[in-house]
Amino acid sequence: MIILRKSKNAWKMYPIGSPKGALNTRREPEFVGTLKFHYDEAGFNLNKYIKKTENEDKLYPPSDAINFLRSQAVFLASHDEDIEEFLTSSNIKVRHTKVCPHCIYEGFVTIISKDYSYSYHDQRICKTCAEETIKREMKLRRYDKHVSKNFSRVLQKTGSLDTVLEMLSPKFDPLKHNNLTLFDKIKVNDNKFPEIKMSRLKVPKPFKKVLTRDPDAKLLPVQLLAIREGVMRDEDMLVVSATGSGKTLIGELAGIPKALNGKKFLFLTPLVALANQKYRDFKKKYEPLGLKVAIKVGQNRIHAKNELSLPDSNITNSDIIVGTYEGLDFMLRSGKKDLLTNLGVVLIDEIHTISDPDRGLRLNGLINRIRNLFPKTQLIGLSATVRNPKVLADAFNMKLVEYDQRPVPLERHLVFVRNEVQKRLIMKKLVQKEYHSKSSKGFKGQTIIFTNSRRKTHKIANFLSNKGINASAYHAGLSYYKKERIEKNFGKGKIAAVVTTAALAAGVDFPASQVIFESLLMGNKWISPNEFSQMLGRAGRPSYHDRGMIYLLPEIDNEFDNISEEVTALNLLESDVEDVHVNYTESGTLEEILADVSSESLTNIQMIHDFYSKKPIPIELDIGVNELIDNKMLNLDYNKNVNSSKYGRAVSMSFLSPEDGEYVKNSLKRGDYLNQFINKPYMQKRITKISSKKQTTHKSLESQKNKKNKNKNKKTKKNNYKHLDKNNPELKIENIAMDLELFENAYLSPVIHKQISNSMKMNFSTRLFSESTLDIISSGDVLAKVDKKFQEALLRLQIDFLRCKCKDRPFCDCLQRGVTMIILEQRLKHKDPNDISRKLYNEYQIQAYPGDIYSWLDTFVRNLDAIKRISKAFDNKKMVKACNNLIKVIEKG
Repeated sequence: MIILRKSKNAWKMYPIGSPKGALNTRREPEFVGTLKFHYDEAGFNLNKYIKKTENEDKLYPPSDAINFLRSQAVFLASHDEDIEEFLTSSNIKVRHTKVCPHCIYEGFVTIISKDYSYSYHDQRICKTCAEETIKREMKLRRYDKHVSKNFSRVLQKTGSLDTVLEMLSPKFDPLKHNNLTLFDKIKVNDNKFPEIKMSRLKVPKPFKKVLTRDPDAKLLPVQLLAIREGVMRDEDMLVVSATGSGKTLIGELAGIPKALNGKKFLFLTPLVALANQKYRDFKKKYEPLGLKVAIKVGQNRIHAKNELSLPDSNITNSDIIVGTYEGLDFMLRSGKKDLLTNLGVVLIDEIHTISDPDRGLRLNGLINRIRNLFPKTQLIGLSATVRNPKVLADAFNMKLVEYDQRPVPLERHLVFVRNEVQKRLIMKKLVQKEYHSKSSKGFKGQTIIFTNSRRKTHKIANFLSNKGINASAYHAGLSYYKKERIEKNFGKGKIAAVVTTAALAAGVDFPASQVIFESLLMGNKWISPNEFSQMLGRAGRPSYHDRGMIYLLPEIDNEFDNISEEVTALNLLESDVEDVHVNYTESGTLEEILADVSSESLTNIQMIHDFYSKKPIPIELDIGVNELIDNKMLNLDYNKNVNSSKYGRAVSMSFLSPEDGEYVKNSLKRGDYLNQFINKPYMQKRITKISSKKQTTHKSLESQKNKKNKNKNKKTKKNNYKHLDKNNPELKIENIAMDLELFENAYLSPVIHKQISNSMKMNFSTRLFSESTLDIISSGDVLAKVDKKFQEALLRLQIDFLRCKCKDRPFCDCLQRGVTMIILEQRLKHKDPNDISRKLYNEYQIQAYPGDIYSWLDTFVRNLDAIKRISKAFDNKKMVKACNNLIKVIEKG
């Protein structure tokens, strides 16, 4: 086939081969011919034919051109009466087509049609040229080349290259063109389920009154499916459906009737915050029915301003128990299963936590312990993010109820931003637009903004507040009452936006209509598909909203771990949730075996073999069991029955791995344990304070001594380091407990971090104990990079914590241990977490949120409990007493 295309005063001839498959295919012509015409007496005629090859332009007789044109199918790239009349008179059939003008400029020919071309500057060009133009523009704008497929998608949708290039422009306004930022719409399926009113349910009358407060209330699809599968007939069940689709009520349909008939309904969640919220909800709903509601999350024992003290409820006489996984597991590991007589239903919310590398194996063990200890109890698991639900349901012998439709439609938008300034302005507009909208149910649109650090939650919230938007930062470092106030105000529609960390994605339920991803990082890794699904599931609730909105705002040229945020955003939008699997580890498996025996779930060697031989554990089972027996954690009798020793149960109750249990036991026995810390700057400071305290205590006695004895006492004080090293039980216990967990959530103050970053022209972590931060702040040169008013604080930090002689200084744990010790010292002086936070900031320019200090103190007390239990198991009364003294002071404050 031959293409004829007009060019100025001539026609270009392009022989491009067979017509078959020519549409939208770039071809290189065999040669390029030039046909020149003129008007003479005979009319419009060909008078010159030039054939251009790689080497030369050669003139041929016009008759050669006519014969060549007669031999092939001829297509004109544009309409022209003269050339059409000439070809017809020469017995050459005329056809028409369109070609890409950009390909012609580059020496190629591509035949296009309306459906296979794109508008660009009042022309139509081919797909290849359009995509190459996009890639050139992306490179100029510093986009990651791997996200070109997103703009190709927009190109296909709009048919306009001009539109795509407008999107790539710095002046592009995503709010005015939300049809272009729209990645996809997740629609509600039109499959009709029968509308069944709650009033038709066969449940006890008091419960029916709760369900029918709205007389028109109907069963949602997933609830109807669960009822059909027997959730109200004691069937064990795994329910997998989207957030907000009505899963929780399924558990209540099974549990509340049983609670009204004298059996216990146990509702388990992964987080204390979720347990608190559900506890408040259940008390409000079900205590008027005469049901007693209890909470079992482990005591919050630290008394502090604005924090909630949560003593354990009496669960013996309770009908409904809301708890965390660990709250129930503690009871079982303690051998107190008898407290749960008449257990009717156990609901495990967020059961996909079973794949969590830190907590999943324990949850798996807990479910199996419930199954073994309470075989007649109905088990119900709930999740929104499981790709392999059949595997999980089979593992626990549950019926599977799966409903993959969202309760409300969801729009997902992708907006690439160039910098923080542009990102914040877009967030401001999005939050304002959503808050000024109102659903058909009468609720304002509210937004959750996910970011990657607590510091940024405050920065973003402050920015929005300064623009007249009511926004609040929300994270685990805030006090309980501050978080509760935010939750209540958000629930009342008084807050337009909550800015939170990605780590809180599975936390308290905020009924938002819009979710914005300000960052796609979670700590030191990109968000996983499961986490992403969990977070976007926060947008849109059927009781409040008509639809949900999702906005991802990846920053151009922002990389982490050699992957750009742009690519991460696109990958997440294209991803599905991941499979859920239990991750068995050697240490975790030993802990679970010990927990099974301590709870009396498994009571002999054969039962252990029968259960664990089917699991993909990474250890030889006999070797693992023998290790527990050799370490005196398990007792074995002649009939191969096993039970936990006092020591073994102490380790299991404390949620310590057997390895950590052995570490605590051996450290308690070591007379030289404190020698490893004695020359550390932070330890010398601590010992001096203890020594000073002793001197003050005996002040009245010393005043009666003569001058000679006083001088003798001063010499004794100089040698007090060694004396305390060997004989001070409280100091020893403090350090063993710190070995189990140091304080982690400390940050360099924003002012110092900014000054150092600007001075060094580099970015580094704000986390105080990260290697990049330690490397910078330990340098003597760093003092010159901050204002004089901050130099003293930085110098004090170096002197008090970084003068150690450790081989790996500054990457040792001296700074972290020193900061931890200050927190502990201050608490022993009866200081509140708010006071401790201020001290760290004022003296060292270290930012530590009061809520994090509170949480660590609570964990520290639990570790002291662990040390006390192990000491008690070996009848070490001195250490038990020292633990009790420390616990009392730290709790009371």
